[in-house]
Amino acid sequence: MSTKHTALDWHAHYEAGRDFRPLTDTEKAALTEHLTLPEDTQEAQALEVACGTGELARFLAAAGYRVDAVDWARSAVERATELASEGVVCHQIDITSGDLSSLRPAGSGYRLITMRRALAHLPDRTRTVAELAALLDEDGTLCVITPHADRHSEDLRGICLDDAEIDLLTEGWQHAERVEAGDSTVLLLRGPKSDPVAYSEKWTPKPAALAGVAVVVTNEHGQVLLGWNPSRAVWELPAGKVEPGEAFEATAVRELGEEAALHARPESVLLLGTLCDAAHGFTRITEIARITDYTGEPTAREPELINRWEWHTPFAVRSLPQPLFTASAQALNVVWPGLLPDVPPARHTPRPSGDVPLTFTEPATAVRLRQQLVRDLTEAGWTDTPELRRAFTTVPRHAFLPEQPLTQAYVNEAAATAFDSTGRSTSSVSQPEMQAAMLRRAHLRPGDNVLEIGGGGYNASLIAELVGPSGSVVCVEIDPYVHARTERFLAETGYADRVRLVLGDGTHGAPGHLIPENGFDAIIVTVASNDLPWHWTSQLAEGRHLVVPLRIGGFTRAAGLRKKDSMLVSTEISPCGFVPMQGAGRWDDTPTVIGDTGYGIRWEDTPPAPLDGLDRALAAGGLELWTGVTVRGGESLEDLQLWLATSLGGFCRMDGDPDRQGPVRLPKRSGAEAIILGRSLACLMTERREHDEANGTSTWEFGVQGFGPDGKTAADTIAAAVRTWDRELRGRATPRLTVMPAGTADSALPAGDVVEKSDCRIVIGWPDRDEAADPAVGRSTAQGRSDEQ
Repeated sequence: MSTKHTALDWHAHYEAGRDFRPLTDTEKAALTEHLTLPEDTQEAQALEVACGTGELARFLAAAGYRVDAVDWARSAVERATELASEGVVCHQIDITSGDLSSLRPAGSGYRLITMRRALAHLPDRTRTVAELAALLDEDGTLCVITPHADRHSEDLRGICLDDAEIDLLTEGWQHAERVEAGDSTVLLLRGPKSDPVAYSEKWTPKPAALAGVAVVVTNEHGQVLLGWNPSRAVWELPAGKVEPGEAFEATAVRELGEEAALHARPESVLLLGTLCDAAHGFTRITEIARITDYTGEPTAREPELINRWEWHTPFAVRSLPQPLFTASAQALNVVWPGLLPDVPPARHTPRPSGDVPLTFTEPATAVRLRQQLVRDLTEAGWTDTPELRRAFTTVPRHAFLPEQPLTQAYVNEAAATAFDSTGRSTSSVSQPEMQAAMLRRAHLRPGDNVLEIGGGGYNASLIAELVGPSGSVVCVEIDPYVHARTERFLAETGYADRVRLVLGDGTHGAPGHLIPENGFDAIIVTVASNDLPWHWTSQLAEGRHLVVPLRIGGFTRAAGLRKKDSMLVSTEISPCGFVPMQGAGRWDDTPTVIGDTGYGIRWEDTPPAPLDGLDRALAAGGLELWTGVTVRGGESLEDLQLWLATSLGGFCRMDGDPDRQGPVRLPKRSGAEAIILGRSLACLMTERREHDEANGTSTWEFGVQGFGPDGKTAADTIAAAVRTWDRELRGRATPRLTVMPAGTADSALPAGDVVEKSDCRIVIGWPDRDEAADPAVGRSTAQGRSDEQ
């Protein structure tokens, strides 16, 4: 009687016409002797539980009871109703999950409740019996008839109770009478006990677990305290076992004082959660305590355990010349996720963010390196406002990159922080100059409400500095590891109360309750997006800015977009490189292979076309033509890439090994721009024409290869587009993006080439071709440079 499946089995049993084991003469005699009503009884209510077809209910009715008969099998209740004698009312109720109190009679309760050959089937016997007991009147009796285990074979054990189980059942009653009736036992239980529960220990257990607290304490230079354990020959954190009845905070404070002579208050301890792993055949439970507020100087007070204490820079712990205690390493990785590589795993159960403030401290070297980075960014024109310079000077970038040495943390480069199973980066802290450019394009002001898509913490902290204490920042991150890492770093640096961190899919924007009444003043996306979800546009305030690394034709551009009514119009655009979006915004850029040629096609925003016959066209060789258009090594090509990707029908990217000897002369950068025309193909290539050894500069000419019966036509098409770029766009025009909702009629679109996305239609135009390009555009990454080296 413990599952729905069992209920259906009993229903099928009775529906097939089968019955239940009838009452034996011995049972009838026992019931008659012990449950017959006195002659002067006016009316007595009885409840028959698991009544089957109602034989016992009818027997009780004949003895003078008015009977409620219940069963959970519909067919049983139907048959019991058909056979019911006067005084019997049948109900279909599952006593394992139904509302038993609905059966309480109008008076004070049932005089008698019976359960025959059913208790052994119940999963929660103690609870069910207690619920039945609550339905009895003051002098009522619970009668349980059960097959006895000693009188049945082993294969019937599941329907029986043994003496131990019977004794356990009777302990909850003031009066228990036991009557043997053939192969069954009849229990007559009266006066349910209501004593409060008592508590008891087991027999002395075999030790199975070790419980302790590891204390991560840092000084005014941001260094962490480690002690040398000479007997174990390991470095370890201050730590110790929890005393009986002791709070984890108290353990942390006590151990820190006893071992290292540092004094802290329990109120200054921030608990970060529990680690669980195995050690020496025991389960090891380690609570992680974080402390930045303390007094005293480290002193080895228990030299037999720790003979000296030293302060270590967190990053330097990665290269300790001696071993680090495993549990301490695990605790350090909780405080600074990603700090230590290849640490033996432990299950971390985090605690909810506490309200204990941490004091952020750092070495003077970090301050100096940060100031130098800002000077370099300012000299290059990236931090061109006092607000940007102050933000980059204030926020400690190294605190969000614990796995990096200080000098590397302040290099003007992106830093990967999470990887997938193939080793591909899935999260990073972006290049500072790119962050400055995107923050500038967001046009942030004090008091603004900002949504950031993508975690990490550093960029969100820069935003928090720019919008000030009267503004707000909501950061949505989809990866649980990156989310947890971001949460920790925001807490460590003091930005946790200024950045609202949300674990979720940023494709859907912010949760509804976090959206300001008039929308966000800025939305900054820090992962490459292949679309512009309508959630972003709808959550953006009118006239304000969305900044996003937008992928068009396979090329990613950092676009600043201003909302105007239901559309977005670009204000600035430049090449960039970001990790791809996950979740609903993920895209598959796996190339479609061309036979066994070793080449593949990526369609990007172009509808895929059949590649049949292209393998034969490549094998047959092709033609080459030269455009006469040359570029200098290192010259920006981002406008050419965007022009080809959006203006050429059948545009695609051709992939393959550039060092492989084959018919296609692929560049060493990421693939070649190409078009498919029927069973023909053409792709762009470059060849060096001049090289100045003295200056180390080269000049390259664009050429086109064509393959297949229409290879010449396809090659001419690309060549013409390159010449148009050289003649009309190169250095003269800036692309403008106009983003309209998906489904917008063609007649409502401005002039330009249209790129179709799932949520929007993007129109790329080239206005003001005769005017000089915006000087802010043209800064280039390796993706947009012409130099093959």
